[in-house]
Amino acid sequence: MEVSQQFKTTHNAVPSPDNLHIASLNGARLQIRSTTSFDLVRSIALPADQNARSTVIRWAPPAPASGRSTRVLLSDDDNARVWDLHDEKWAAVINNGSGGMGKIANGDFGRDGNEVVLFSDFGAKVTVWSLTSGRSVEIKDPKFSSAKGFGYRPTTGMFALLSRPGGQDVLTLHAPGTYFVLKTVTLSAVDAQGLKWSPDGRWLAVWDAPSAGYRIFVYTADGHLYRIYSGAQQGEISGLGIKSVEWTPRGDFLAIGGYDKRVTLLSTRTFSPVVFLDHTPTIQLTTGAVWQETVSAFPARTYTETPQPVTPPTTASPASDSSLKLGISLIAFNADGTLVATRDDATPSTVWLWDLTQLAPRTVLIQHAPVKQLLWHPAIPDLLMIQCAHDDPALYLWSAALGTPEVLAVPLQKETGAAGARLEARWLPTARDRKPALVFGHAQGYVLVWLQGKDPILRLEREGEEGEGEEGEEGEGDSEDSLYDILTGRTPLPNAEDTGRWEEMEGDDSGELEDTFRERRRGREELRESGLSEMF
Repeated sequence: MEVSQQFKTTHNAVPSPDNLHIASLNGARLQIRSTTSFDLVRSIALPADQNARSTVIRWAPPAPASGRSTRVLLSDDDNARVWDLHDEKWAAVINNGSGGMGKIANGDFGRDGNEVVLFSDFGAKVTVWSLTSGRSVEIKDPKFSSAKGFGYRPTTGMFALLSRPGGQDVLTLHAPGTYFVLKTVTLSAVDAQGLKWSPDGRWLAVWDAPSAGYRIFVYTADGHLYRIYSGAQQGEISGLGIKSVEWTPRGDFLAIGGYDKRVTLLSTRTFSPVVFLDHTPTIQLTTGAVWQETVSAFPARTYTETPQPVTPPTTASPASDSSLKLGISLIAFNADGTLVATRDDATPSTVWLWDLTQLAPRTVLIQHAPVKQLLWHPAIPDLLMIQCAHDDPALYLWSAALGTPEVLAVPLQKETGAAGARLEARWLPTARDRKPALVFGHAQGYVLVWLQGKDPILRLEREGEEGEGEEGEEGEGDSEDSLYDILTGRTPLPNAEDTGRWEEMEGDDSGELEDTFRERRRGREELRESGLSEMF
């Protein structure tokens, strides 16, 4: 493991989708740092009225042509500001005005870096701003201000929104760019809880509240109802309701996490159940091991294999908490959709890892603290990161190749006397042939962690670099360029000058080769004339 120096912040750092930059707040400045050189790409002074407590940092979606994310958004209660990494003279400021429609509840980019979506407080409206024309489109009565209430179709960028203008929920589909209403669908759901597009953009899933029973609605991309799934019938009971919904990365299955401690996988051909993943109170695996975390007094965290059957610890809701601690709230698929990690809120410290090729659990991990999030690596399909709700800077890794979980103790410091900071971990979206890396930090600082060390960076020598030794080492930083930077266009290509010299060298080499072959031919002729060639 290799860890970078700790960078000071006053806000949790957010890596860009293209893995090239990290944005964070450091006092009254927005700092954008390179993930390869750690240099500051931009340091932007923020105005005095920026509310640090309510500030949200968002990166623009990668551009389809270049795959780069070059714009960053900062939004608070009253303003949204956008900056461009490459154009320091360009900036956009969107003011909430008098705030008559409430504060800005959520701000994010739209389908690309030229659109900003702002949700007003109290569900009054959502406003889509165009950063190229300066025009805006307002849509009244959005039901949610979070991402579960809207989404862009992956293939075309069509905008889908849940709203509630009256007594019934409404699904609206809007044209990309203009946001004209293409389709309005009055939902038969009692209280819709969210929507999600399939990865291929063919289907749109909307699910109902648990109080209405187990109901999920599947629509086509043009807004036509295709299927209503009401769960498996168990006598007169048709399920305890839906708590979470996820699509597989390939879009071939729709996973539904219910309050009945079951994950149901629906085939996207018929949207009928093909397999049920039940989370039993007692764990007894036919194949695979159960690993339990142990914490000593140091504290040292390790995993030990636990004999089966085993009953994982449960949690009880306090008297002040009226929410039901039950149901599958976390469902995370790996990159190729062959593995899925789940967590049941009744046993919040237990992680089930299912192998969908075998339709059976591969292993179960019992943590010492409740599981906060399950994060598969974006490109490496057999690498899972688990973050738990404790104050120790420790992460947990499971690899399908090894099969044994590991504890990753990260040397992350916090200021003396500071209250417990909320830890956040995120994968850097590195390619599959690159070594995995992650960002780990809190509101006071962050570090970059390479699990297997950094990838070697190929270098190109500039002309004029003399020999090796101390003189070459002194000018190493000035005489070498990263091949990656050159290929991606961030560093200009070194001067390929003196082509005449190169042609002269080629001429010299060709002359030497010609003389060499002439001497070899002369030797063969002398051998043939002497008659010795017949002996060989």
